[in-house]
Amino acid sequence: MAKYKYLLSLCFVFFLGTLPIQAAKYKALKKVKNGVTLTGQIVYDGTAPAPRMLKVDKDTDTCGSNRPSEELLVSSSGGIKNAVVSIVGIKKGKKWGIPKKFSYDQNRCRFVPHVLLVRPKSKGVVLNSDNVGHNFHTVSKGIYNINKKIKPNAKMKVKKKKIKKPGIIRVKCDLHSWMGGWWIAAETPYTELSDESGKFSISDIPPGKYKLRIWQEKLGEIVQDLVIKAGESQNLTIKIK
Repeated sequence: MAKYKYLLSLCFVFFLGTLPIQAAKYKALKKVKNGVTLTGQIVYDGTAPAPRMLKVDKDTDTCGSNRPSEELLVSSSGGIKNAVVSIVGIKKGKKWGIPKKFSYDQNRCRFVPHVLLVRPKSKGVVLNSDNVGHNFHTVSKGIYNINKKIKPNAKMKVKKKKIKKPGIIRVKCDLHSWMGGWWIAAETPYTELSDESGKFSISDIPPGKYKLRIWQEKLGEIVQDLVIKAGESQNLTIKIK
């Protein structure tokens, strides 16, 4: 099997809003013919800025002291964590790997995980592992909006409200201003988060011409052409700043 490696150096155009949505409804197949794997690494181009410090000024016995923001996590080797990598334009392909039900926690006054991949029409549970109350508040453009208080050491079932459609959902707590997180409602199973070293892997991609889309909460979003050929896996190193 042929394998190609590319090095791309890109600048992000900042865009805070919903991710582009493909018009056609996605169809999951039993098997993908001639499926290809795309691997890669998202790397910060240059010297990464020092993390912004968040002021923790309430409920410090539970929440702790000032802490670095998770908005841009760069490893010692330059890899960027929690970049959302997705392939746009696939109308039918592999089955969903993202579960229909999800769990999201508030622990020591931070959202865990900081970025969560969910799928449209999914539902789940929002937990509060802290011994102080939180106000769980989501902000989106008609994707999933809720604003509810959660008591200490409690949980809120998200069974009557479902993720309506793909896009970006910002999560915050109105009682603790430094808290922030993100839900990414994926449009297809061809969406992954980069790990702590900035690496990602997307499997079973049908051959074709698509768009490779990368979104990162601080740096913004880019869209790049992507051509997938049968029998030719690809490994991309994408430098961004």
